[in-house]
Amino acid sequence: MKNEEKLLKHINKKRQVMIRIGMVDGMTSKEAIKCSQELDYLLNLYMKISLKSVA
Repeated sequence: MKNEEKLLKHINKKRQVMIRIGMVDGMTSKEAIKCSQELDYLLNLYMKISLKSVA
């Protein structure tokens, strides 16, 4: 499995976790915000990898 595919799976899992946290604790809870920041990091990393493979 390619690194991009692994990263996409990780992104989807993190997104699911964030949604669950948001439903239980609210999207403005500390846990949801932390999870959102981690998801942002993963998405930015994926974009960097994707752009390098295109260029």
